[in-house]
Amino acid sequence: MAQTSRTAIRPRLDSGQQEALRWLAILAMAIDHVGAIVLPADVAQPLRFVGRVAWPLFAFLMAYNVAARGVDPRRYLAPLLLWGAIAQLPHYLAFDVFVVSILGTLFLAASALVLLQAGMERRLAPHVQIGGLIGIALLSTQVEYGPTGVALVIAMWWAVRSGTAAAWLVAVLLTALVNYPSPNWPAALLALPLAFLAGSLPVRLPRSGRLPWVFYPAHLLALWLISLLSA
Repeated sequence: MAQTSRTAIRPRLDSGQQEALRWLAILAMAIDHVGAIVLPADVAQPLRFVGRVAWPLFAFLMAYNVAARGVDPRRYLAPLLLWGAIAQLPHYLAFDVFVVSILGTLFLAASALVLLQAGMERRLAPHVQIGGLIGIALLSTQVEYGPTGVALVIAMWWAVRSGTAAAWLVAVLLTALVNYPSPNWPAALLALPLAFLAGSLPVRLPRSGRLPWVFYPAHLLALWLISLLSA
């Protein structure tokens, strides 16, 4: 359950609640992609509205695992690189735009967390850390949600780690900005209440292993094929 004290605001989720939140994010993403890939723009807006919560929830889950559960962000790098490479062609076919998918955004965010934690633990020279972060900022212009998307993961990691109102305010602002100026951007603000609410509900799911990794490129490929057949 979310716990609040005079100095700390931190959500508390167990493994089953995290998995339920993960699949809520995946469902919102899939709904959004049906609207973006299959349906005409003029009838897709309700689905696109639902989809705005997906990326902030994915960002929260990575931030929470690293900040609250102590997961080493280096563990994310290899699978994100592998599945990002696998998903890139389906992503390009589905959206007809050459930008690296959200798996690339998560890869850069995880890389930034590696650098930040190494710097905090004095395992990395400051100039190496700063240079690495600058490189990540430059590369982030080529991924979905851009620099704001990468910054959102970092802000949520800071918020979960510190529990301060100032950190959560930054996370809320970036959650709003990550979809701006899309007309559906306010829907993204539902993500943080959902993340806190997940820790208060009895809904739990078993760990799904590699299924989310497989689902991402598979659903893009399936929606692309459906869009071809319905054209």
